[in-house]
Amino acid sequence: MKCFKYFVLSLITVFSFNAYSYEINKVTYASWDKPDVDLYYVLPKQVDQNTKVIFVIHGSSRDVKKYISPWLESIESKNIILVAPHFSSISYPNYALLEMATSSGKILTDQSKHLTDSISAFFTFFKNKYSLDATNYRIFGFSGGSQFVHRYMMYGVDTRIERAVLGSAGWYTFLNNEPFPYGTKFMPIDRNRYEWFLTRQVLFLLGEDDNDPNHSSLNSSLGAKNQGKHRYDRGVNYFNSMIAFGEEFEIPFRWQYRSISNLDHDTETMTMNAIPFLVDDLD
Repeated sequence: MKCFKYFVLSLITVFSFNAYSYEINKVTYASWDKPDVDLYYVLPKQVDQNTKVIFVIHGSSRDVKKYISPWLESIESKNIILVAPHFSSISYPNYALLEMATSSGKILTDQSKHLTDSISAFFTFFKNKYSLDATNYRIFGFSGGSQFVHRYMMYGVDTRIERAVLGSAGWYTFLNNEPFPYGTKFMPIDRNRYEWFLTRQVLFLLGEDDNDPNHSSLNSSLGAKNQGKHRYDRGVNYFNSMIAFGEEFEIPFRWQYRSISNLDHDTETMTMNAIPFLVDDLD
């Protein structure tokens, strides 16, 4: 007997942010052969064909509301659907690595749970649900979310990301010959993909005080330690490696870099630094 997947749509509690109140909606995305993913989203006052979509990818706490709340005042007058997927720890323990590997470096051979098509599928769902004309979307990831986003841009199957912000990942997949997931050895990327990756409009953010080598959520595997002592060190090394890669292969590197003084591993402050790049030019 065939099993028919379906969407479950529900409204969750309205909560306040400063003087504003917003409805945060939730839809359970179940139209694929992977475990379900809850998509939390905020709608503009009026959705029309010109509405844009921005995705926010949570960090290791997986507290979606914490990642949504800093956006609310900034998008109050914008024609934007803000979407925050929740990758549960039970179904997606290695979401930051697209379920392609573990943080200790073990490659996961079961490709059926790979998240390389995830954001593309979610975007298509919202585009169809609201009859949007948008052909691309924007995306932000902080900490574990930044890990997800840069790997999704490397190994994802769509090219509809218009702008992205990467904020203070704990470690990275470098474009070098280190074993995956620390580098791309055994998991190569073709030239067309890494050309696309380097030429996107990306804002790369680091907090200068995000420099605790003993932070509880910092990856302490040997492969991660080889990238630097702490998040700030690893981020600087990663960005410099991307510059060198672009020069070696004669690919324009169009990312922007910003180092934020007096900032440690703080979700809200990092988000406030990301929002202008993703929102200010939108109606």
